[in-house]
Amino acid sequence: MGKVLKIREVGDPILQKKCDEIDIKNINREILDIIEDLKATLEFGTGLGIAAPQIGVNKRIIVVGAKKENIKYNDAEEIPITAMINPIWKKISEDTDIQYEGCMSVPVIRGKVERYKNIELTYFNENGEKIVRQVNGFFARLVQHECDHLDGIVFLEKVKEHNGFATVDNINKYNLRYKERI
Repeated sequence: MGKVLKIREVGDPILQKKCDEIDIKNINREILDIIEDLKATLEFGTGLGIAAPQIGVNKRIIVVGAKKENIKYNDAEEIPITAMINPIWKKISEDTDIQYEGCMSVPVIRGKVERYKNIELTYFNENGEKIVRQVNGFFARLVQHECDHLDGIVFLEKVKEHNGFATVDNINKYNLRYKERI
């Protein structure tokens, strides 16, 4: 069982660093413990994904997982808790959309971010097996957001519109849903 760890918030220097790749041939107890801590921290918190730098670890690991009732995006599918080591993605179409995103490292503030709707995702699981799959919609958005963390990018840097920010309370209060297609 992993430990629930403090989430690093925007301004913490570790969130600005590009993370180190993991030697897939050497997935040891240390790496598995980091994954367990990420899972425990994600399940304890309010997020749908978490990246290792958010708990202060400079490694290319993300964990995603979302129960249907916790997803605020339309047409989003449930995502089982999944650990990804050295994840990478590439777009498989030019289709994008803009939606509000949030982040456990940026409490209260949400921002309109453009993301690809269809991507090919490649990662290694906890057993060192290579997984390649296509993901779409909300799952694609979540993966892109978490992979940004591994490159030292927080979603705030991707908000392009001068009025592209809102608080969580105001998104709920005014039922703000930005679904304009670009």
